[in-house]
Amino acid sequence: MDWFRKFLDWFTKLPQKWKELPKSQKLIIGIVAVSVIMAIIFLTIINAPKYVLLLTAKSEEDAGPVLQQLESLGIPYKVEAGNRILIPSNYNVYEVRMRLASAGVLSGTTRGFEILDQTSLGATSFDKQVRYQIALQGELERTISTIQGVDSARVVLTLPKYTYYVRGEMSEPRASVMVVMKPGYSLTKEQVRGIVSLVQGAVEGIKPENIKVIDQRGQDLTSLVNLDTSTALASTKMELKVNLENYYKQKIKIPLENVFGPGRVEVIPDIRLNWEKIEKQITTYTAPNKKEGLVRSKETEQEFSTNQPTTGGPVGTESNIPPTTYETTSSSGQTSYQKSHEIINYELNQIVENIVKNSEGEIENITLSVIIDSSSTVLEKASKDQVEKLISSIIQKSIDANTPEGSVTYAVAFLPFSREIQEEFYKQIQTTTELQKLRTRLILILLASVLIFFATYLGLIQLKKVKARKLMEQRYRALQEEAQRTLEAITEEEIPAGAEEEALLEQLKAYLQQVAETTPEDVATVLKVWIAEKG
Repeated sequence: MDWFRKFLDWFTKLPQKWKELPKSQKLIIGIVAVSVIMAIIFLTIINAPKYVLLLTAKSEEDAGPVLQQLESLGIPYKVEAGNRILIPSNYNVYEVRMRLASAGVLSGTTRGFEILDQTSLGATSFDKQVRYQIALQGELERTISTIQGVDSARVVLTLPKYTYYVRGEMSEPRASVMVVMKPGYSLTKEQVRGIVSLVQGAVEGIKPENIKVIDQRGQDLTSLVNLDTSTALASTKMELKVNLENYYKQKIKIPLENVFGPGRVEVIPDIRLNWEKIEKQITTYTAPNKKEGLVRSKETEQEFSTNQPTTGGPVGTESNIPPTTYETTSSSGQTSYQKSHEIINYELNQIVENIVKNSEGEIENITLSVIIDSSSTVLEKASKDQVEKLISSIIQKSIDANTPEGSVTYAVAFLPFSREIQEEFYKQIQTTTELQKLRTRLILILLASVLIFFATYLGLIQLKKVKARKLMEQRYRALQEEAQRTLEAITEEEIPAGAEEEALLEQLKAYLQQVAETTPEDVATVLKVWIAEKG
């Protein structure tokens, strides 16, 4: 315990010893202590393991299996905000990801058709149907989550109940899809249609109207997308009409603005499209040629007859009553009969013509209204008739060539354009420019004032220092002269032999003490001069 007492005594005396140390040693000890602390911190930072991003889990439920697998693999990890999982940089990130993928934890809590591999002996047909439904939901969730902008997805299917022999009473399956979008993303109409088509292709017998898609805000996205074919076709027709009108508007407006000036031409087009589609089938039958016609059926009938001479008694009842005796008659001659009949049926000549007249999307009529600013300087050089002829020529050569003859009608008007909005806009720009210039000038004046102030301040300080130095030198010279006179007076006095130096020093000390008591600023001046000369 002696060492502890000694250490305790040394520790209690440490503040007193620290006070007794000179400032130079205190400064050296402080610098050494700070250097040691900084070195320890630097070495700790260098030797600390650096962590790199392994993956970012979508939710805490998805991160749980990943952390359990990392613990089973013996890999240290660190979790940051946003479900970011980091591992030390000395591990191969790609290899760890492959291990996690082989363990089946990267897919999160969503499970697909792999759950069908886990079969049980006592599973009924209903259990198998439920497992298949869960697997199908998981596969759809995984697929929808790969769409750009989608963070996660949730799919709920309502499938008909059926066994292996008889289907249930509910004949139409239904599906509900919820998508969670990433910040700043939203699904387009095409993407919503794609999700509906994906579910329709994966679920047997489901109809598009039975599929509902919503986002994390609860907005029904399927209501924004019209799945009706006829309405979608009407929307396409209107879109085509608008695109054609914009095309012809720019085609006329740009060259006219190059002539009359920007903002001095306005073109209002109206296009009527033909959506007529006629399908006609004509069947023509012509009589066949007996020599060249195709025989459909043929029937031939022939009849032959020959008359033999008759034998027996005369005609009547007497010859037939016993005793049957009658006169033998002799034939007078032999007769024959022949008849033939033939029926031939020919195929009719049939000509079938399918005539399809499709005029969908063709331009039926174009109406253009061209308004020219009457204040344009071009009208001062050319008359309105010449300008109208020029515009007519431009319209005819640029539009008539691509449209049916006589389908283009146009009207040209010369009206003064209102420039109030433009003038107001220019005024605002001018006002903003002037304010910007004024602000710039004020900033420059402020900077110049600050610079002048600091320059004047530094100049005054320097001038004050120069004056103080001159005054200090004057007082130093005066004090030096006075000290010289004092020394001369002391040397003139009679001093015993052997005590000259001691007496001189004593009188000089007395003189300096008197000067320090009466005019201490003179002593300070002398010290400043000496320090300045040595520096």
